Amino acid sequence: MSTESNPGRDAPYDAEQDLQERLRLATPQHTTRGFLFTSILRVIRELGESEAVVQRCLAATGEKSFVEFFNYPTRTLLVLLGAAARALTPRFGSYEEALRQIGFKAGSTYMETPVGKTALQQAGGPQQFMIALQTLYWVLTTYGKPAVTWTGENSGVLGVQVTFMPLAYHEGGAQAIARKLGIKNLKARARGTGDLSIELEVSW
Repeated sequence: MSTESNPGRDAPYDAEQDLQERLRLATPQHTTRGFLFTSILRVIRELGESEAVVQRCLAATGEKSFVEFFNYPTRTLLVLLGAAARALTPRFGSYEEALRQIGFKAGSTYMETPVGKTALQQAGGPQQFMIALQTLYWVLTTYGKPAVTWTGENSGVLGVQVTFMPLAYHEGGAQAIARKLGIKNLKARARGTGDLSIELEVSW
């Protein structure tokens, strides 16, 4: 399955290095709600097509399970995501594409939540895609609130002050949300603007 992304960047992109750098910057003070962990585990189960893959990724975190409303170290989420990307690399051909596909599936999952369903109901056209995207990031991002900048009639940029998820993951997630909203030919390109800040450029 292609997510029709546009991963071209100004410099060569090493997805695994991107994740490892974010892992290095995650401190004990950074935590993430358990529902993101359970969501990633569901994605791994679907993409990996094997419970054994799920259990290997879970073992890498040192946890036996996650409770959706508990807070866990963000570092643990990145360890889980890295283990999943490595496990799925043979299927998708690269670590980067594995992260993108995980992001795509996770984005689809988020759209099934009450917040995602509300965004779907409010969406009335391509421009509304950016509003839906901002709404979802507003709920999911706890370290810095997202902001939309319009760059043209059919393009915009979502700026996120702090995110620990790798660039390829964001691209996949944007594609999933666009597909749910019926937006065709979307191009998504994430780039780092600081240690943990990103800009997600989208056009259609």
